[in-house]
Amino acid sequence: MTPDAGSARQALRGVALTVLAMGLGVWAVAQSDVGAEAIADLARQARPLPLAAALLAMSSGMLFLALRWRALMPAEVRARVAVLPLAGILFVGTLLNYALPGPAGEFVAAAIAGRRFGMPSEVALAASMHGRFIGLAMAGVVAGALYIAAEMPVPPDLRPWIGMATLGVTALSLSLAWFSARPGLLRRVADATTGRFAWLERVHAPVARLADALGGGGSLGAEAWARAAGWALAGHALVIVGTGLAAVAFGGVPDPAGLAFTYAMATAGAIVLFAFPGSQVGWDASFTSLLVTTAGLSLPQALATAMVVRVQQLVVVAIGAVALLRGAIPPTDGAARAEG
Repeated sequence: MTPDAGSARQALRGVALTVLAMGLGVWAVAQSDVGAEAIADLARQARPLPLAAALLAMSSGMLFLALRWRALMPAEVRARVAVLPLAGILFVGTLLNYALPGPAGEFVAAAIAGRRFGMPSEVALAASMHGRFIGLAMAGVVAGALYIAAEMPVPPDLRPWIGMATLGVTALSLSLAWFSARPGLLRRVADATTGRFAWLERVHAPVARLADALGGGGSLGAEAWARAAGWALAGHALVIVGTGLAAVAFGGVPDPAGLAFTYAMATAGAIVLFAFPGSQVGWDASFTSLLVTTAGLSLPQALATAMVVRVQQLVVVAIGAVALLRGAIPPTDGAARAEG
């Protein structure tokens, strides 16, 4: 699979439709007296400077994703990998994950990085996927630690439900990180369970491919894992700051622990939605509800903050599409051979 102008145009159409849907949603809410008053209040309270700072902070998180990816590449490759071009490749990967079914962007970004920096695409893919699972694990750890140790404005009747969700998300994200570090074990577990039954082949095959991809980078040392975990935490912190600035821009005063918990839970919980592009609505709903129940924002402030986060993600997709349409991203090896 190679990135092409058709993928870029498809993603831009998706961005346009999402913006249209958001606009229609705001218009529908504004038709009621209560909704119109809430929107008018937000418009009066909105401050452009914190809003611009929020978008900049969240977008800058892509640099930390690139640093996390590079940290998990072999040392002889890592020395020649520049961060800014690698971040640009991540923009295109995000574009393709938005436009195509499944994690297509992971595979294409790995192929582009392999060609750009002179490494096997399997090595680039393994580093990318290990990095993603480390990022999910760090988010799960942050969510679990905050739920246990921090005081958040959670309604008493919701606390048990949020606690169970936190436990499940934290356990799942840590389990994935464990298997990421041991792809051979993941393959053996898959072969011993879903691999025993022909009718489970549709489940077993992708898990086996995942294990093979994770093993493509060879053995990673503890230093590489620690460095990647540090970059993941730094990236999470920057996006949390950006989300907080977005809330402040609309007059909110979010609880710091609750804000960090909201982001960590929504990020780690995205494991469930990762393979289903178009399910952003579920992520937006969970993110908004957590901003209300754990960060102490009003519902209008939470909705506005979630909308800013979504707009920032659409900006990333649009930048990736423009880069692709302008030919700023080199073709993969397969595309080059086809042209030659």
